[in-house]
Amino acid sequence: LQSPNSAHLPTGAKIRDIVWHSVLPLVAYLAGAFAITTMLMKNSLMENMSADYVRTALAKGLNWRRAVFVHALRNSLIPIATSIGGLLGIFLTGSVLIERVFNIQGVGLLFFEAIQARDFPVVMGFLAISSVILMLGNLLSDLAVAFVDPRVRFE
Repeated sequence: LQSPNSAHLPTGAKIRDIVWHSVLPLVAYLAGAFAITTMLMKNSLMENMSADYVRTALAKGLNWRRAVFVHALRNSLIPIATSIGGLLGIFLTGSVLIERVFNIQGVGLLFFEAIQARDFPVVMGFLAISSVILMLGNLLSDLAVAFVDPRVRFE
């Protein structure tokens, strides 16, 4: 994740070096999640734009931009809010492959090497930590749905 001579660089150059070496792993992490989220948002927005309440708002004289942003967009965010928890799991499991491909010393590479070496305590620790992260992701997803969906309220 750094150049071989990065220890002798000044602080600003070290930061630029780390950013330079982080571009491809970040693109690899985000490409799949961005594609899935974009497709989900597009399909949800297209479905909401053809709904009766949006057509009624447009027929009553509301301009198109306001109808999209006030009425359709908020209801289209509900599936995105629901999928946030699953995206955390994708990032965690994707880290195994991406850290292996880019040779980044991280938890994913540790998990991969622990599986190869049959180091079961490390594998079980990774699975326990990933389970906790998935539960936190589901909690975050539920909170996001409660924030976006006006029908859902926690008391």
